[in-house]
Amino acid sequence: MKNFTFSILLLMLFQTIHSQNIVSDTILHDVERKETLFSISKRYGINVNDILKLNPNLRDSRLRRRSTILIPIFKSNKDNSLIIKDSIEGSVNVSSKLDSLYIKKRKKNNQLNVSVLLPFRSATLNYDSIQEVESLFEDRNLYTIALDFYSGILFAIEDLKQLKVSVNLNVFDTENSRNKILEISKNENINNSDVIIGPLIPRNFETFSNFEFLEAIPKVFPLSTIPIQIIKGVVQTVTPRKLLRERMLSYLDKNIDREENIVIIADSLNKDIESKLVNIFPKAIKIKPEFEGYILPELLDSLLVDSLPNKVIIESEIFTLISSVVSQLNSQITSERDVRLYTTYRGNQYDDPSINVKDLGNLSFTYSSISKKTNNDSISKFESNYIKLFGSFPNKDIIRGYDVTKDILIRVLIDNNLNKTVKYDEQFYTESKFLYKKDSLGGLYNSSIFLLKHKDYGLEEILD
Repeated sequence: MKNFTFSILLLMLFQTIHSQNIVSDTILHDVERKETLFSISKRYGINVNDILKLNPNLRDSRLRRRSTILIPIFKSNKDNSLIIKDSIEGSVNVSSKLDSLYIKKRKKNNQLNVSVLLPFRSATLNYDSIQEVESLFEDRNLYTIALDFYSGILFAIEDLKQLKVSVNLNVFDTENSRNKILEISKNENINNSDVIIGPLIPRNFETFSNFEFLEAIPKVFPLSTIPIQIIKGVVQTVTPRKLLRERMLSYLDKNIDREENIVIIADSLNKDIESKLVNIFPKAIKIKPEFEGYILPELLDSLLVDSLPNKVIIESEIFTLISSVVSQLNSQITSERDVRLYTTYRGNQYDDPSINVKDLGNLSFTYSSISKKTNNDSISKFESNYIKLFGSFPNKDIIRGYDVTKDILIRVLIDNNLNKTVKYDEQFYTESKFLYKKDSLGGLYNSSIFLLKHKDYGLEEILD
């Protein structure tokens, strides 16, 4: 066991740019004829250097017509238009229901022993080497996700101090190793835990959660939608993929007219969901991707029509297929031709920067989700505190760490038997919501789902 707080906060500083202006989001700009970096900067009210920071390749090459560049969107630390929502008092945030319930029940000396198992790779990383530390952050990977998630945990524990809760935090580096997990399971602090968060990887979590001597301790599986055994003591905080798909199928069934032009694109790994879609839409046109994972443009063009709305449903987690379909469909939109895009499961492939967010907005891309990105015009107290400390908005893994930890720890404070907390209404936090149900194997799973639709450069929730 190690205390990673100082090292992790130090590492996070390498990722952070402290500035009066906060990059809260980015948009994609399609370069038009005769545009220059100067004219584009004036159009968006920013400096040329702001553009170059996000597009370093432009320092050594010309701006090309029809190319796409990233444009930063800033929020100032002193921007009075930001509305701060307190997650404990004076907020529309429904999470205050659990907070208020705990305040009524709390004892004088409430203490929690919390154990966190995450893959930090601390044994192999040289903290004295700036180059090695910076290289760790070049790409989003298992270790950066773990660090971000852990920083969210720290903020949640800090928040609980306002409720006069004392948390004894024990942090273990799993090193993403089964042997290491077996070693950690024998630690005395693990056996004395009130709640255990992690491991992150499904196979590692299942190894850990199957130890009978830990059955009575809540074990939180925090990030993945990959199915796991939700046995006694397990808390699956991410809504299972099966439920996300069922919710989206129900939405499509109710909201798509069978007489519209419906096209289903499904790869070989999604035959089951394709069959369910065909049962709902028996007249739909089915497209099978080519071997390399793409659709012939002329085929897609021939199947879309001007006389009816075109509703395209894609079922795949192959990036090349998703990217090509989004691009091709967007090029098919005209004043006479309406094209909309749907999926029953949105994987991380859609987060790739090469997929144009504007294209998704043009297609009104609609899907079910475990989280909803916060509106930058109305931020939570947690986000406000994070911005003050690091100068930028927290990413989705940091927010997830905060939301999951805040909800779980308050539930444990209210009742050591988490199964008894299923009686409470759906709880809303920064970007997540939680409504737990009992699984047939004895554990708990989150059943909360957002229905979201891309609009322009943003997202809107569908209240169906």
